[in-house]
Amino acid sequence: MSILEPALAQKFIEKTAKNLEFNINIMNNQGIIIASKDASRIGDFHEVASSMLNGTMDTGVVDENQKFLGTKPGVNMFIDYKHKHVGVICVTGNPENVKAFAGLVKTSMEAMLEYELQMEGERRRKNKAEQFLYYVLFNETVDLAVAGKMAEGLELKRDILRVCILIKYDAQYQPRKIIEALTKAEGHSYQDIITVARNDDIILFKALSGDLTESIQGYKELLDAYIQSFVKRLPEGYQEDKICFFVGSLQMDIHHFKESFIHAQELGLRIKADNGTYYFNEHVLDYYRSLATIKAYDNAFNVYDMLLSEDDQIQLIEIVDALYKNNYNVVYTAKDLFIHRNTLLFRLNKLKGLLNIDPIANASDREFFNELAYYFKHK
Repeated sequence: MSILEPALAQKFIEKTAKNLEFNINIMNNQGIIIASKDASRIGDFHEVASSMLNGTMDTGVVDENQKFLGTKPGVNMFIDYKHKHVGVICVTGNPENVKAFAGLVKTSMEAMLEYELQMEGERRRKNKAEQFLYYVLFNETVDLAVAGKMAEGLELKRDILRVCILIKYDAQYQPRKIIEALTKAEGHSYQDIITVARNDDIILFKALSGDLTESIQGYKELLDAYIQSFVKRLPEGYQEDKICFFVGSLQMDIHHFKESFIHAQELGLRIKADNGTYYFNEHVLDYYRSLATIKAYDNAFNVYDMLLSEDDQIQLIEIVDALYKNNYNVVYTAKDLFIHRNTLLFRLNKLKGLLNIDPIANASDREFFNELAYYFKHK
């Protein structure tokens, strides 16, 4: 089967040659005319093209005195793709008059062929990528042998780290243009896999190539740089503050890709934001809290609901949220709450006395204090 298809050859004739004064014929690797300005010649055998392709003719220049089957005077030249002859293009007319022009037509045809085949390859890979991601992310049961075969078809390396990035954006934006900017950004890799979910979220599995230790240590910096490069390539009218990135957990095995996607999805559901980049590894505690029902928390903490008044509970929630945000630094926490340090200490000491704990000095008391606040906040 020839990679020089009739539809592509005729497209070239229509786009490039239809307004030219000379006739142009395009022959496939068997010497058959597959496209021509003269439609009546399509399907004819072209003896010179066939002889050039099988090596029995050294030149494709045909003058008035030479007679060949299905051939008129003109210049015939090879159409090459990746250093192989895949067909012949002919410009009919006096060889002296059309020789230079024939070279230009040949070069144009080869450029178009290369571009179209490259685009076709990308379209096929995109379809395969979509099928692969939909299979591993949305199927109830995943056959690892099938997933592995699909990964091989995409030429995915199995020994590199990947992370799912869920991208949400303004409803007016076109996912195609977002993806185009992603693929043009510095740091984009052939190993990246991108698709569009049914709700129009973009799912990107970003490859983090290199040494495993270095990849884990530096993945946030790498992704931040990649996202900044992406932002610079957004089309006019597309704003950074209307695009949000939710980064899931780091994974290497195909059968764990779904977990990275779920973790990114959970971030997207819990963090109500229109922009910014959010990492699952910075919200691990919130995720695992979500796996436990409030009933489970109630089983452990219901007695404290009776011990502390509603005002005490509200105050505890505010203090814990601020302490957590400020790494339990009392000075910064007081500033965050817009109160004096001594006021914070007074309120904190009251709670410490009621509960007989010291969350500032004792790590285990701090864990209890944090979870009690979570319970009061969500019960």
